Amino acid sequence: MKESNKNLNELESRFERDEIFFSTTDLEGNTLSGNSTFSKVSKYSFEELIGKPYSTLIHSDTPKVVLKLVWEYIKSGKSVVAYIKNTAKDGSYYWVLLVASPLFYEDGSVYKYIFIRIKPESKFFPTVKELYKEMVEIEQSNGVDYSLNFFIERLNELGFKNYDAFMKEVLKEEVKQKKDLLDTEFSFDNIDDELKNIYKACILFSRIRKIYTSFYEFIDYFSEVSSSIRKEADNIFNLSDDIRLISLNSSVESYKLGSEGNSFFILSTEMRKNAERSGKAIKEIESIMNESLKQIDDIIFFIGVNKLSIYMMSSFLKEIISNEVCISRVHMIMEDINDNVALIESYISKLNQTSVALDRKFKDILNLLSKISILIKRLHFLYLTGMVESAHQLRTSFSLIFTQVSNLVNNSKETISRLCLNMNKMASENRKIKDKIQEIVLLIEEAKKELEIEHT
Repeated sequence: MKESNKNLNELESRFERDEIFFSTTDLEGNTLSGNSTFSKVSKYSFEELIGKPYSTLIHSDTPKVVLKLVWEYIKSGKSVVAYIKNTAKDGSYYWVLLVASPLFYEDGSVYKYIFIRIKPESKFFPTVKELYKEMVEIEQSNGVDYSLNFFIERLNELGFKNYDAFMKEVLKEEVKQKKDLLDTEFSFDNIDDELKNIYKACILFSRIRKIYTSFYEFIDYFSEVSSSIRKEADNIFNLSDDIRLISLNSSVESYKLGSEGNSFFILSTEMRKNAERSGKAIKEIESIMNESLKQIDDIIFFIGVNKLSIYMMSSFLKEIISNEVCISRVHMIMEDINDNVALIESYISKLNQTSVALDRKFKDILNLLSKISILIKRLHFLYLTGMVESAHQLRTSFSLIFTQVSNLVNNSKETISRLCLNMNKMASENRKIKDKIQEIVLLIEEAKKELEIEHT
């Protein structure tokens, strides 16, 4: 018998790449419901699953610290993405990419959690499996805290600042890998009259999925331009330090000339003032730009989560239409539909709020870049004046100093021009997202009417 269990532990439970399943739990993690794929893959009946603690489905190969992170996220009201190895009823295993989210009452309090799972297949998955093996060993010998430190160190080595950055990149890659499936159209034969409304809702959610498909272009564009902006911004962030250094060199040279260096001393003082003014604007723009880049990451994350949520909803409605759900679960089915719609609406709201906030950030950044451009023009004037003055002092290095000013001016102009161009393009793309969100909201309202869900 022990040998039989061992063999089953080494077998993978069948979980197809085109399948997706969900479950909900109460705030203590006890299972409340789920769809038929959940039952099929886990090999538990619905009666066995209901009330079952979520933790009892987790395979021992999943590090405890990963589960700790999952619960910390959702208990703090945030969604989380994680690779999880689960155990089926017969002892076999199955890997999932888990997207866990809290569901909220109107007052903002959480009333349950919803877990969506897909079969993982991104480039990160093989690395994570090997990493988890090491983490489990560390936990057994040194505990969870050591495992967490090791995990974060390894993520840093992979180029991620923290787990939040890692999970967002993972979700983006996993959704890309599933693009062909997430865009699949469902077809039905001989639909019962009593299911016509559900069929209409399913068609509406298919239309919503098509809109989300167009967001892939935004994801690719935002990802590419964000990387470019980070590089360009570094040049601007160093601008005031560069001006300050040049003004210091100019001051030293003017001091050597004594009274003959008064005009250069005045120019050096003006450059120093320019550096101070630039520094204030740059400090402000750095803060806003960092916030806007984080919001871009959030938008990409919200699009990914909602893409999966909408596909989950479409798949669940397909199960109902295809009579794959148990008729005795009718009351649960309506509650599950409500929960899935609530999740979708929650993320559309977050996507809209972040998009609106990002629009304001773009405007603020463009205004600050305009201020810096004016300071650069002032610096160009100082360069011209300095070159005229340095023509009378051939034995000094002022000519070289003001050539440095010229190079700095030209490089800064080019950098600001590219930043403004990218910011304007991103603002334009962001406005398209906001327009599409309004279209999605209207389609969801139509679907809710078909499903007889009250306005929330």
